[in-house]
Amino acid sequence: MKFNNRNVYIDKSVVLGKNVKIGDNTVIYPNVVIGDNTVISNDCVIGEPPSSYYRDFDHFVNPKTLIGANSLIRSHCIIYAGSVFGDGLMTGHRATVREKSKFGKNCLISTLVDVQGNCEVGDYSRLYSNVHIGELTKLGNYVFIFPYTVFTNDPQPPSNSLVGAEVGDFSIVTVHCSVLPGVKIGSNCLIGANSVVSRDIDDFSFAVGSPAKTNVDIREISSKDNLDEKYYPWPDNFGRGMPWEEMGFEKWKSENV
Repeated sequence: MKFNNRNVYIDKSVVLGKNVKIGDNTVIYPNVVIGDNTVISNDCVIGEPPSSYYRDFDHFVNPKTLIGANSLIRSHCIIYAGSVFGDGLMTGHRATVREKSKFGKNCLISTLVDVQGNCEVGDYSRLYSNVHIGELTKLGNYVFIFPYTVFTNDPQPPSNSLVGAEVGDFSIVTVHCSVLPGVKIGSNCLIGANSVVSRDIDDFSFAVGSPAKTNVDIREISSKDNLDEKYYPWPDNFGRGMPWEEMGFEKWKSENV
């Protein structure tokens, strides 16, 4: 249940599963549930209360925070109260996830990722380093967001009318992209580097540019290793860390649909 357990604070209401390890200088606030075999590394804050806590200590009740089994949260991460994570969460260092965010199972939140509150992320999705996910963003299952991409949510800044963007299953947004408020990117899409996505993108589209425009159906893109073969949809050619890694995507799909 611990590493060296130096300077650790765990509220008495916290529920720890079997074989949970807690690193030094970590704080776990009230109403946190941590699943079996999870590791919380040094200098983390789990269940960080929203700002209302600091204005009314005596009457505030911290929302429940749930971290699934077999998770690894690396050092200096901050996870706010009211967030829910499925089994197999993995983070990098210094990631921040704000309140009431919901993640599916086997998600990756890499170093210096900033997830604002009230976001939804599906199973096996990956947020790579230095990604910013604006409040109310919704990402599907098996979505990859590559470094330095920003999801915005204010159509007329500064305003109170926040609108999150949406990304469908199996879509990839590559490096240094900006996704504007309310945009809907379909499933099985590929967004090219340095794009500004300011309009909806249909399923199976390769879109690139500023503003991003559909260049071609993603299923027409050839493999760089063999120009006679098509690479996309990518699950047919990539399985590392995915549930179909051992059996291939088609067999996995036939058994799980």
